[in-house]
Amino acid sequence: MPHTSDNDKKAQDNNALRHEKNMIREKNRQAGKHQYSKKTDHK
Repeated sequence: MPHTSDNDKKAQDNNALRHEKNMIREKNRQAGKHQYSKKTDHK
């Protein structure tokens, strides 16, 4: 894409950051860092 606006870039960056955060959260959850009384499996 030759034309990329700042808005597009910002949205992509935020999405990537959120994805990274989710991956870390998922890893921590599988490692048992966060213990919940109720099992939740969101897919």
